[in-house]
Amino acid sequence: MNCLFYGPPGSGKSELARHIGFRLKRKPICKRLSDLLNPYVGISEKNIKNAFSLAEKEEAVLIMDEIESLLYSRDRAVHSWELSLTNEFLTQMERFRGLLICTTNRIKDLDEASLRRFTFKLKFDFLLPEGNVAFYERLIQPLLPEPMNPKIRNQLQQIPCLTPGDFKTVRDRFFFYPKNQLDHQKMIRSLKQEVEIKKRPQQTGRIGFLSSYPVHAGRPLKGSYAKGSPYDCQVRS
Repeated sequence: MNCLFYGPPGSGKSELARHIGFRLKRKPICKRLSDLLNPYVGISEKNIKNAFSLAEKEEAVLIMDEIESLLYSRDRAVHSWELSLTNEFLTQMERFRGLLICTTNRIKDLDEASLRRFTFKLKFDFLLPEGNVAFYERLIQPLLPEPMNPKIRNQLQQIPCLTPGDFKTVRDRFFFYPKNQLDHQKMIRSLKQEVEIKKRPQQTGRIGFLSSYPVHAGRPLKGSYAKGSPYDCQVRS
């Protein structure tokens, strides 16, 4: 069975995947891109195959985080190894006799063919107002000297786009503070700051030199390094 958990960061996708393994009394085998990629030809594909084989042999739950890094759209692939990785993963998905759970924050980047291979696709969303209160009471309230009053509850319920991960971040930030230095308003402000950070526009520009065409030792490059290739760079004037 192949499952896809998708939604915003911090919404509990990986935690639920591990919890499913715990409830099924099966060992979770968690793999990230760094566990699978290798600079040598064919080794990354072999690592993918070995991960599936190990999970099937041990009857474990195979968990793949940030799966968009392996199942990106083949229409946008630039290098042959990108196609090879995606094809190998799709092949192993079809042959796998076990439970595979993949997580992603960017479902739009996944290869369309891969989506059809997931038996279940479960969307994780931001918390509802009552969810805000539940996670506040569980993670934040123990740090504070005073109980939550109706005014604070109302403010908390009105904060949009919160995830369980936001409450954990705030909890960890103030965990070692003395209680007499903390209050509800400080926690509410911190939660709002977490939301504001998520609203900031993502920087998509290139890192490094900026130019309108690739150069080498002051001269434009030709051939496979011509403009538009993945190796082009830009020089700031």
